[in-house]
Amino acid sequence: IQLYASYKETLEKQAMGFRRSEWDNKLLKYGEKFEQELMNLEVNIPLEAALDLGWQIMADCFEPQETGIPSAFTNEFWPTKKEAVAQD
Repeated sequence: IQLYASYKETLEKQAMGFRRSEWDNKLLKYGEKFEQELMNLEVNIPLEAALDLGWQIMADCFEPQETGIPSAFTNEFWPTKKEAVAQD
């Protein structure tokens, strides 16, 4: 939720003409993917698949340490590069 809130703040900054940082670009990529792939009302996937997709979206946009998620969770659930290729 914190990453999505940061995405919304970045959208506001962008609308006001602020320069975008590399971090802002990551947030924009994340927020767009999150909205398109998970928040879209036409998306109808089982809960476990939605959780996996949420992890994959984060992995596509960030490094684990950038998310603020405790390493105990990222160590267990963060998709590996091999898993990401298998899903594509």
